[in-house]
Amino acid sequence: MDLQKIKGLIDLLAESPLAELELIEGEEKVRLVKAQRRGRLAASTASEDVAAATRLTTNDELGLLTTPAPSSSPPTAAASGPRLICAPMFGVVHLTPAPGEPPFVNVGDAVEEGQVLCTIEAMKMFNAIEAEFKGTVVEILVKPGNEVEAGQALLRIG
Repeated sequence: MDLQKIKGLIDLLAESPLAELELIEGEEKVRLVKAQRRGRLAASTASEDVAAATRLTTNDELGLLTTPAPSSSPPTAAASGPRLICAPMFGVVHLTPAPGEPPFVNVGDAVEEGQVLCTIEAMKMFNAIEAEFKGTVVEILVKPGNEVEAGQALLRIG
């Protein structure tokens, strides 16, 4: 199974209400499990638990692609410092709504929960990445037009 097909499955799962997806083609098997946080794909936190839940691991011997199950304990209240907004999928990051327009956010901007911070383009679809908590943009960790991976840090919110 090729990488593009797997990326397509990841995007399909991210946009669907399904919690997991398994595909078997001959001797190849792919199983994807969506990490949930308040009904949305895990997209932000400095907690290593949620970052690990979005990071993909492979087992070449089994031909299996999985995501580790998220911890049953809630993220700790170590939210006093800056927290990360991470990419929930592979794609190309866009920091502006359209070319020539001002960015969604700048360093120093106050953001509210649900506010669009950037978009990730995957398979010709633009997926809005929203803040899951309020704070101030401390750092933008990606450049516009760069490819990002699932679990990669995009912004730091304080």
